[in-house]
Amino acid sequence: MLSQQETNQAVSQATKPGMTVPKVRMNRQVTVKTLVTDSFRERAREEMSNELKLLDTQGQQLEAQYQYSMQQLEKVAQQGQAVDAQFMQVNQEAQQKRNQIATLKMQVAAQLGNLDKIENGQYINTGLLESQVEITIGDNLYDKLTNAEILVEDGIVKGINAG
Repeated sequence: MLSQQETNQAVSQATKPGMTVPKVRMNRQVTVKTLVTDSFRERAREEMSNELKLLDTQGQQLEAQYQYSMQQLEKVAQQGQAVDAQFMQVNQEAQQKRNQIATLKMQVAAQLGNLDKIENGQYINTGLLESQVEITIGDNLYDKLTNAEILVEDGIVKGINAG
């Protein structure tokens, strides 16, 4: 670990005229925070309702695929072939996917239910993005990699905290 004096020497050495400063680009997480407004609430409701419909459609497709697979296995079983392992595998996979869809539906429904409990004017986390940041000698690595956020109001970026 470098002392403060060693760091200062490295910075002054690297920043002499004609010298290139060593740097590295790193990925970091950027939090998107959205200001709750009536417009945001309306748009979020619409998006969540669409997501619930999509999950219902995925559930219906899953059931249709499941029924088809089961019919195919029954035909194979009628020909005298052992299909118990395949029946079990199809059932297990279908149940896993049903559980995933049900869990997602519960999460979206809970978010939809909580939407009206949030007061206008509050910021809520609405996503994570990834960006790159340039690190050079003398930078505080923790400051550069954390606390980056984008503040949004009705879809418009109102502020950026680069961390």
